[in-house]
Amino acid sequence: MTTRINEMIPVTETGDLLAAVPHLLGFHPGDSLVLLTVDEGSGTPRIGSTLRIDLPCPGQRSGLTDFLLDGPLGRQRPEALIIVVIGRSMSSELCAEHCDDADCCAADAEGESPPHEGLVGVLTRALERAGISIVHALWTEEISQGARWSCYSDPECSGRIADPGSSSVGAAMAAAGSVTFASRAELRELVAPESDTDLARRSARLDALLEQLEDDHDSGRPAADLRAVFAGIERIADGAALTEEDLLRVLLAIADARVRDIVLATAVGERAVAAEQLWLTLVRMAPVPEVADAGALLAFSAYVRGDGALAGAALERVEEARPEHALACLLRHALQAGIPPNELARVALDAAEDARALLHEGGPE
Repeated sequence: MTTRINEMIPVTETGDLLAAVPHLLGFHPGDSLVLLTVDEGSGTPRIGSTLRIDLPCPGQRSGLTDFLLDGPLGRQRPEALIIVVIGRSMSSELCAEHCDDADCCAADAEGESPPHEGLVGVLTRALERAGISIVHALWTEEISQGARWSCYSDPECSGRIADPGSSSVGAAMAAAGSVTFASRAELRELVAPESDTDLARRSARLDALLEQLEDDHDSGRPAADLRAVFAGIERIADGAALTEEDLLRVLLAIADARVRDIVLATAVGERAVAAEQLWLTLVRMAPVPEVADAGALLAFSAYVRGDGALAGAALERVEEARPEHALACLLRHALQAGIPPNELARVALDAAEDARALLHEGGPE
């Protein structure tokens, strides 16, 4: 789910709408089902949230509709949807990539034109029964300049996709400093860890630094942790680089759940960009298990900013390191349930206040 852009950008042609999908998601999707929620209440239709799911095997279709209606669509209750199917026909090889159940793959329907027509039919019937109208249902093999798109409802309805790179939405995203990745794999590389050698060296340095800090057993430790984190954010905002020791000190600070909950509020403050840059740096350089706290903060910041794709990539790092991480579990539920970013932002502010109360003192401003 993403709402990466908040300004109004007119999109009147279907080819332009499809060219905007990668920018709404944050990456160029392949073999995907994309749902665009549409608000028609103001007279001019508006795109709301964008949801992407791997193309299901035929045997998974009914389960998918249940998941959508019980989860993100049930919570958001959109008035209408645009369905976009991206990918070639579901061959047995492709089906095996997405489904371990042989019976599920055996139910594949060959020869559908456009491909995945059965999927769209199941979705359309279930969504319309739930009171959600379908504005458009579209298919394309890939989202690239000149790729052909077609409608499921009318064989005469077809065209070519505009250049995603020069689309109005793409230009607006670039002007806002947002990056659209070539693929989901490329996005994951953004949060990939550094070499095992570097991670092992930093793990040893963390142990040594922790021993130094453990000599301080008084109530001043959490306040010192907060100062370390906020000082790091301020230095990044001022364009200054942090040393490795600075970064390791921040890692140890955010291991305290009270400190971590307080700095969640940076995602909605004037230092949000600098804070997210700090979390991203930590995710790349932090060893296991310390990477989990930095990854959860990055996921939260990205989610609140509307970048559900980056939030998901960060959560994957956390789940590899510490599957039981409480904040990460909350964020994964929020992504799957389609909780709007502004609702989660309010949770952050409440959590920060609760954490400050636990510390019995105000943190740095």
